[in-house]
Amino acid sequence: MLSLAIALVLGPGDAKIVDLKDGFVRVETPSYSLEVPKGWEVSRETSFGQREMTSNAGKMTAMTAAGGGKQGWEQLYRTSLFFIMREKKGNATPYQISKTKQGYEACSFSILDADGFADRRYVILKNEVQNILALSVKIPERKLEKGLLAQFDRMVRTAKLQ
Repeated sequence: MLSLAIALVLGPGDAKIVDLKDGFVRVETPSYSLEVPKGWEVSRETSFGQREMTSNAGKMTAMTAAGGGKQGWEQLYRTSLFFIMREKKGNATPYQISKTKQGYEACSFSILDADGFADRRYVILKNEVQNILALSVKIPERKLEKGLLAQFDRMVRTAKLQ
């Protein structure tokens, strides 16, 4: 447990972790920043731009693509689904386009499990120079939905592309 605490204080090596003193930390990278619950393990960024934030309760991810936003939303949605469905099958909901308080265009959708529960939720943010930040949350059990969605909402609301 001590090593996890040190990792969160020092950061995962390629990101700076800032304790916000309210139960959350800000993950700062050269391409984005966002807030996640304090105590969650924050991974290093992979070679394809993905970072995982995990706890016993669930998993959230962030993935970047410089210039990836030059594609339209329909193409980004279809490309995302190609990779999402390779990981685990489900039924995709139609996407919805909105605008965040930070002024980013956003595309939101979910994947429903066999029981019709949206166990995976996705939000793709696009800035004015067409960089994207894809955010997701995986909800392993319905009883964890409310808490995880509140944490995911904060991650989405606080996400900033650099």
